[in-house]
Amino acid sequence: MFKRSSDLPFANDTAAWFLPWMVMLMVFFAGLMTAGTLSLNSMLSRWSRSISGSLTVQVIPIEEDGRINKKKTQQEMQDVLDILRKTAGIASARALTDSQMKNLLKPWLGESFLLEDLPMPYLIDVQLIPDAEVDLDMLKTLLARNTPNASLDVHKLWLGKLIKLVRTLDFLGSALLSLVIATTSVVVIYVTSSSLAVHKPVIELLHQTGAHDGYISKQYAQRTAVLASVGAVVGFLGILPIIFMLSSVVGEVQGGLLSEARFDAASWGLLSLVPVLAVILSTLTAYWTVQKTLRRML
Repeated sequence: MFKRSSDLPFANDTAAWFLPWMVMLMVFFAGLMTAGTLSLNSMLSRWSRSISGSLTVQVIPIEEDGRINKKKTQQEMQDVLDILRKTAGIASARALTDSQMKNLLKPWLGESFLLEDLPMPYLIDVQLIPDAEVDLDMLKTLLARNTPNASLDVHKLWLGKLIKLVRTLDFLGSALLSLVIATTSVVVIYVTSSSLAVHKPVIELLHQTGAHDGYISKQYAQRTAVLASVGAVVGFLGILPIIFMLSSVVGEVQGGLLSEARFDAASWGLLSLVPVLAVILSTLTAYWTVQKTLRRML
């Protein structure tokens, strides 16, 4: 379907075959950066939704004579629960059971560990009323005054740092992507300009026979689209095994931030646009280069 006859001797234009390699590299690197950015933002979005509207209070076990005083620790736990349940804006507060604590630690410590052997604080999961304002400073003051072994963990603090990190990585990825696009555009301009110089006598003859600049530009654009499509397909296929391998590794992780990374249908749809946009960019760049060069040349 691509073997359409042309008035220009493109078969002898060996420099143009450099273009598919550049487009292949562009699609490969741009695709990897896009996939990484989509996965990072998916991870952040899922994690943010899972912890939004929640707080965590940890209570350090009370020790006496080198041993944990379970009675006093349980009493302090109850005091913390009473304070939390009386605080405006809090929907519920419940202490995590031993089985829930084991499930949280299982991804890091495996199954063969005893919770009693670990110096772990007791955790209280706090759910907030949607859109309610909680006076965290007052809550911290109450806990410090009445339950000195309890501390409040506000997820928004470290989540904000994580958001800042992801945004920085997004910016870095966008900068690298812009560099790849600019480099490919320069290559297309160079290859097209070189071809125009080589075929200048033929182009002059076509002009004398009545061919317009748009006719010649269209032929260059069609050839560039064919070459760019070959490179784009190869580059996109090169991304797939890497994504599947990383997805398999992430799928084996049963906890932590990494397990929240997903590459869903929407992500695949956005990723599939990379080779399409690469072909469009190359084709339009070639067309624009021919038009501009012909106006100067003839």
